Amino acid sequence: MENKIIDRREFIQLLGRYSSSIIVGGYLLDSMLLQPRQARAAISSAVFVAKNGTPAENVQKVIDMRYGGIENLIGHDDVVVINPSGQWENQGGSNCACCMGLIDLILNRPGGFSGEIIFTECTQVSTAGYWTASPVLRNGPYNFNNMVAHYRSAGKTNVSGVRIKRNMDAPSEWPVISGPESGQGWVRPAWRSPTSSCDFYLAYPVIRSPYSARYIDMKRGVYYQGYVGQPPLKFIKMPPLNNHGWDYQDYAGITSAVKSFLGITEIPDSQTFPGGRSTLHTFIGSCHPSPSFAMGEAVGAWMRNVRKPDCFVTTAEYVGWGSRTGTNCTQARTVGLADDPVSLDYYMAKHVMAPLDTNKIIGGYLDPDFDTSNNMTRHQLDGCLSQGFGAASDATIAAYVYDFQTPKVFRFDIDRMIERFRGGEVTQQEVLNLIQQYNQQ
Repeated sequence: MENKIIDRREFIQLLGRYSSSIIVGGYLLDSMLLQPRQARAAISSAVFVAKNGTPAENVQKVIDMRYGGIENLIGHDDVVVINPSGQWENQGGSNCACCMGLIDLILNRPGGFSGEIIFTECTQVSTAGYWTASPVLRNGPYNFNNMVAHYRSAGKTNVSGVRIKRNMDAPSEWPVISGPESGQGWVRPAWRSPTSSCDFYLAYPVIRSPYSARYIDMKRGVYYQGYVGQPPLKFIKMPPLNNHGWDYQDYAGITSAVKSFLGITEIPDSQTFPGGRSTLHTFIGSCHPSPSFAMGEAVGAWMRNVRKPDCFVTTAEYVGWGSRTGTNCTQARTVGLADDPVSLDYYMAKHVMAPLDTNKIIGGYLDPDFDTSNNMTRHQLDGCLSQGFGAASDATIAAYVYDFQTPKVFRFDIDRMIERFRGGEVTQQEVLNLIQQYNQQ
């Protein structure tokens, strides 16, 4: 296509050609266009990946790819709960620069942001981890406490950090409650596994905002003298990407999006609640024949019965393919985003983490398709999948990978540019230029 002005008839034909689309969950699947009909029908999830940018660039890119801008995910007055993983130091903590990239995007949202951000986690028995880490190795520029202090010292008082405590550690501050009418605390809804006789409490917190004094009920939403008239609640999980074992596959497999739910629930030291009900940490003394499957299944049940996060952002700036804190770790400069944890963990484990273990120190088990009967990552993904979330195969996931070293145009970029043209924001020539870039890739 030549870079020239064309007549209206030709332009309308081009709009029809490039805006007709195959859609899954609201985005265009250009990777499907040349696939057989049967393959197209199999696609059920999408994963968005950006690599080789800065942490902030990678975060912004996956947000733009999925939503067309942060303003399409976060409203101007939303209460945004960001749940990182900070029980471990080094790469065991969610990458701080990536977390700051998301926070900065929200604070600088087009149209303004008058809401609040609550950066929060329950680190269970750990009282240190990445929240207080010093020095910050293979992470940074701050630990989590200092990161929140950085924003508050810059006048961003609507950014708060809340370290959730277990009931057993702070019973007066975090009592067991039935809802926010009683204040801050833990709610413990009961659930029974459909694949075993295991009885669980799918515990979730009600968090008092240090900024607004509202209560954040992780099931029902924002509460202040009632739920009516309160701003929307957005829930974003931001896990790292690591092997749970110490240079071997242990009982958990990888620890990332699925397993990160252990940081938004309650786990007593005994691993069970009073009365014997299980926690999401099903690995010790489990009543299920497959503890990894049981954990994934219980995470899926938590999403079904409490709240499914609005999105998952995996901060794979550093990837601990050996362990969460050791030096068998590679700077991958990658961020992944998906609507569900299963698809994201599958893709990031198979296509980002596993290739880094070049000498197969973990024996191939970082790939969820390797030796599936003995693969703990596969088991946890299958457990969560059984509750109706995500996909766990290349055949059922559409992956969009943007490399800052070799930029590309996707079909959804063209679709969005056409919408902007229809709204009078861009010119006909700008649309044609983007189509030309797409065709020349």
